[in-house]
Amino acid sequence: MRVIMRSLGATCLALLGAIALMLAWTMTTAVQLAATALVMGGTDHPLSSPADDPVSFINPYMSNAVSGLINPAAAAPTGTGGDPIASVADGDDRYAVITPEQFFPIFGSMTFDDSVVAGLANLSRCVRGSAECDYNEDPAIDPGPPVDLPDPTLDEGFVAFGYSQSAVIASLLKQDLIDNPIEDPDVAPSDLSFFLLANPMRPNGGFLSRGPKGLTIPILGVTFYGATPTDSCETGNCYQTVDVAAQYDGLGGDAAVGLTNVLAVLNAVMGFLLLHSDMENATFDDALYQGSHGDTDYYIVPTKRLPILMPFEGLIPSPILTALDAPLRAAIEGAYARDVNPGIATKVGLLPFLNPVQAILNIIVAIPTGIDDAIAEATGDPTNRPLGTAPVTSPFGVGGPELPEPPSAEDDAALAMSARIGDDAVKPIGPDEDEAQ
Repeated sequence: MRVIMRSLGATCLALLGAIALMLAWTMTTAVQLAATALVMGGTDHPLSSPADDPVSFINPYMSNAVSGLINPAAAAPTGTGGDPIASVADGDDRYAVITPEQFFPIFGSMTFDDSVVAGLANLSRCVRGSAECDYNEDPAIDPGPPVDLPDPTLDEGFVAFGYSQSAVIASLLKQDLIDNPIEDPDVAPSDLSFFLLANPMRPNGGFLSRGPKGLTIPILGVTFYGATPTDSCETGNCYQTVDVAAQYDGLGGDAAVGLTNVLAVLNAVMGFLLLHSDMENATFDDALYQGSHGDTDYYIVPTKRLPILMPFEGLIPSPILTALDAPLRAAIEGAYARDVNPGIATKVGLLPFLNPVQAILNIIVAIPTGIDDAIAEATGDPTNRPLGTAPVTSPFGVGGPELPEPPSAEDDAALAMSARIGDDAVKPIGPDEDEAQ
């Protein structure tokens, strides 16, 4: 009888725990209000007219930023323990925030740093509801440019969208708000979250966070600003953030650590040239969860073919490129710190491989793996692997770590509850605890 009663009691506790988790998740999502969107363009796209045509560029760009990226991310469970980023409803204002987006000597006359400083000043004005907030008021913008200036006192707050250069602008605004909180309630946004796309300041992968902080590249005027902060919840207001990068985009969040790995550096350059500009058309469905750190969820858009091999597609049979991809990917991945959370700042190193022994072993194993991949592709039979190697499931190639499971609603609810009532409040009973009772 005692065993039966104990089993019934454990079942009831489990059911109550599940109900509590779902209620916490429901409460978390229920209070997530829609927000005003502050959308910025990438380099060479200031979102001003006539520099960018409203019909052919601004409208589809802003539509995808909201419908394809911000809102799906806002609907996904977060691994941060806080609320998801804010979503943008159909009737909410969407501002095409004007930023210079220049990069001398290729795009315009302003250096990268000067362009970023000017863009940061305007985004700061918009967040504060300043009358000097500069946004595109062209009537051709769909669903129509907002009539009034951004209002930071509204309950729904803002979600700022930054892509490439404007992701740097958004990152620097986030850092400034952490370092210098806005005390005046009339100009402080009630809520502010960020969506960063192809972010050069991604802590583990961003080109501008890899180098010595504060160092400036002469003539080009490019400063290594350091990493986008993730500690806002520890210092004051939580600025929830989602950061999405394309795998091997060297200037957009996935630069190698090993500076002397020539293959990795060349591949990252090709990744920037071939993948970076396409990210403005990416959707959240393209991205895979890579981990969370502090206030930020990280996602990566995997690359099936190495960028250094992409120019040969159509010239060389695909199975041959597939055979080459596996060992080359293993050699390139040896220069990445994939075992470090993407939210932890990781500086550049001088060695070509972070773990030389493991990298060499991975390359050796990748040679027959690549051959089996090629044979399976050429024959159209995924099981046709005569060398007996196993298919690689990690986007980081042979020996690469698997991506973590994305957060679930239950995980999100548990994290939210822990944040509210203490880390030990939601703790499953394992075998040891059960036996002790």
